[in-house]
Amino acid sequence: GVQCAEDAVMAYKAGLSGCVLSNHGGRQLDTCRSGIEVLPEVMEALREAGATQEDFAVFVDGGIRRGADIFKAVALGAAGVGVGRPVLYSLASYGDKGIVRMVHMLQDELMMVMRLSGTPNVSSITSQHVITKNLSDHIVPLPADNLVAGTYMPLMPAARL
Repeated sequence: GVQCAEDAVMAYKAGLSGCVLSNHGGRQLDTCRSGIEVLPEVMEALREAGATQEDFAVFVDGGIRRGADIFKAVALGAAGVGVGRPVLYSLASYGDKGIVRMVHMLQDELMMVMRLSGTPNVSSITSQHVITKNLSDHIVPLPADNLVAGTYMPLMPAARL
């Protein structure tokens, strides 16, 4: 996945049709910015290089959990988004019906955000609908593992037993 504006411009100049902004789910590049954080600078650099959204598509992969996340990515210039973990969780928990339900939930949430934002269709979503000045200010806390913390005895060195 692309992680900076310079790489996206290189991809455009090399004749590619698009790129995917990704930190690989934070597993391999956990200290890197997410795709949504990189998106505004990538879109600005591509515009300066002469690219249009029609001839070079930018996709955001990772961090998409709600319809509002899709709205934000589209507003900032993404042609589409990758939805990884919600699909895996839905499939593992509920099978193929879980995936269908997850897609319907994302659609419903996106439609609600569009209604509340006064955007009747996807093409009417613009960067004026989102605030980008604090994209890099958020810190996502790691979830607590309550099962381990409250159920299992902690491991102790043999000397403390």
